[in-house]
Amino acid sequence: MFRNIFNPDSPLMITMAQITDCIFLSLLWILCCFPLITVGASSAALYDSVFRAFRQGEKNSWGRFFKVFKENFKSGILPGLIFLLLFYLLVKLVVSVWNAATVGAASFAVFAAVALVAVLVLGLLSLIFPVLSRFENSLSGLVKNTVFLAMANLPRTLLLGILYALSILLCLRFVFPLFFLPALASLISTVLIEPMFRPFMPSED
Repeated sequence: MFRNIFNPDSPLMITMAQITDCIFLSLLWILCCFPLITVGASSAALYDSVFRAFRQGEKNSWGRFFKVFKENFKSGILPGLIFLLLFYLLVKLVVSVWNAATVGAASFAVFAAVALVAVLVLGLLSLIFPVLSRFENSLSGLVKNTVFLAMANLPRTLLLGILYALSILLCLRFVFPLFFLPALASLISTVLIEPMFRPFMPSED
């Protein structure tokens, strides 16, 4: 009985391995984002390693993380900095409109409209790094293809924005989600993003 429980292929051990991968990939992502210029490479590596490990069952997810991180280190610097700048401006805009609404300088309907647009833009921004991890692009090609995918899949883009907005709020409100939520959010996002990629992937016989 105990031999079956501790078998590496048993449901219990597989579940434990997935939980461990989720925690360590989340922590790796946080650590590799600290220099800021590595946000792009780290986020691309997180998406790819989560997809390969949880959706395709590949082993050595940490090794995959570092492999993709190294491959996208240089190409991810500018996209990462652009993401951080736009994200900062987006948060600043939402907070400013919220403050204006609370003092009566703007209506809450205006805030709701701004928040909706912000969530949509956040969904678009969240596509940059999965595209970076999967396709070879120049910076202009990366931006153009990301915008194209986002606009062609607006409902999915909006759901991505909601997913990451909720994840960010949870991580700001509590500390413990930081230990698993980055990888978990990336895993959930694969359900929305991979169908976007499928028409552009080479067909398999």
